[in-house]
Amino acid sequence: MKELSQAYQKGTKTYTQIRSSCRAYIYEVTDSKTDHIYYEVFERRYNRRFDCISYPTDKAFGKWAWCISRGIDDQKALRVAIKWFEFPNTEKIAA
Repeated sequence: MKELSQAYQKGTKTYTQIRSSCRAYIYEVTDSKTDHIYYEVFERRYNRRFDCISYPTDKAFGKWAWCISRGIDDQKALRVAIKWFEFPNTEKIAA
């Protein structure tokens, strides 16, 4: 089974996986054009057809995926994202 990438680039945005568990992921999203940082939190979904874990599509947001932003306070957004899925604070956060 193929797992999600630790990091990838799409347009001006860089997606970096900072937390994961058997049921959810948190990705930090940095837009190089605006320097804005926000977080995407989503449930782990197995795609049987392609034998992989799937990234959420636009339709998934609000159902099993969420975008968390707090303007310029990206640390507050991170705290909200962590609390959302109750990841243990003892896990190391990728730089």
